[in-house]
Amino acid sequence: MQQLYVTMAVSALTVVMLGLTSGPMQKLPLSRPLLALGVGIAAGPIGVGLLRPEEWEEPHTILKEAARLTLAISVMGVALRVPVRDLLQLRRPLLLLLGPGLLLMWAVSSGLAWLAFGLAPLMALAVGAAITPTDPVVAASIVTGHVAKDKLPRASRSILSAESGANDGLAYLLVLLPLLMMTEGVEAGLARVLSHTIPVGVLLALAIGAVLGGLTAAALRLGDRHGWVEHSSLLGLTVALALLAVAGAHAVGSDGILAAFAAGVAFNALVDRKAEMEDENVQEAVTKLFTLPIFVLAGALLPWSAWLEQGWALLAFALAVLSLRRPLAILLLVPFMGVRRRDALFFGWFGPVGVAAIYYALHAEETLHDPRIWTMASAVVVISVLLHGVTASPGVLLYGRRKSRTRQEEDAAKPAPA
Repeated sequence: MQQLYVTMAVSALTVVMLGLTSGPMQKLPLSRPLLALGVGIAAGPIGVGLLRPEEWEEPHTILKEAARLTLAISVMGVALRVPVRDLLQLRRPLLLLLGPGLLLMWAVSSGLAWLAFGLAPLMALAVGAAITPTDPVVAASIVTGHVAKDKLPRASRSILSAESGANDGLAYLLVLLPLLMMTEGVEAGLARVLSHTIPVGVLLALAIGAVLGGLTAAALRLGDRHGWVEHSSLLGLTVALALLAVAGAHAVGSDGILAAFAAGVAFNALVDRKAEMEDENVQEAVTKLFTLPIFVLAGALLPWSAWLEQGWALLAFALAVLSLRRPLAILLLVPFMGVRRRDALFFGWFGPVGVAAIYYALHAEETLHDPRIWTMASAVVVISVLLHGVTASPGVLLYGRRKSRTRQEEDAAKPAPA
């Protein structure tokens, strides 16, 4: 019980301190998830020992469920942050990223796991699926804040945000396929995925989320019209909606992450309070309140001894995943996406691995009882949080500088007025 309160105190202090120093932090090449992860490492077993996971009951289960709820709330924030009209206008690059792009990243990640560790093909597919989706939590630290809004075009921010929110739910199918094939047999597992059971479950998740989001928005509009709602917090309302969507999807055995994203999109499309949503800055509040503690917990639960056993091969694997998984997919898709070269470079690098990988890796480990999955996935997460956290601010500033230079060149090329 004492460890519970110590963990709560460390997590809460992390949120408070990062909130009080949010201004200076914007100028440093350090993201909030990276700093929270550092706090967890420093407070964990290899640091001062304030957090002692060995005294927790089923620490991996705690981290997995915390990651699930964090993902649900995060994808809800993404759905609220991205205007619905942007989803329609940017449907071409988004569909490419969420369709062939997701499959390409899965193939590259799985192939690297197979090459680096000699895993069985299905195990490699499970590891690759866990580290495939782009993480909305780490991505939020790249595309939110006044610097990102000033330097990055809205379309780029919307594409990265919407992709990171949607592919976390779609990755459920990628993870489920090898897990079913390993636990139920190749033929039975493949038949179950291709039969009506899994597709119907996905459609149910989308339907449950859309209905809940639509009903919540309609109820809010009705309350506003009749003066029933005097003061309301969209943060509290949307967090509750995300948790309700997760519970509803879980009740029918489907994916709560996808349901939460669908609920957010439906709510965003139908709610009247667009200006209030922007003023309240829902995503920023969600990031500070709910997503930073997950990195504190993850930092305390990193498998240092298992990493050392794997040696340099694990580091090479993590670096190869981040260098090849997304850049190769973007390179193949960019001719069809209709985006500029600098946008392609930006999308190719800033596809971080984070909380989604934590959740899916621990889910796979729990199903297969194989700790290697967490060992490999956690290494990729840490390297991603480190590299993307350090390069986020310089990358955004460099993008903004190139955008300004391009505008100047375009203006100079225009003919002078007569």
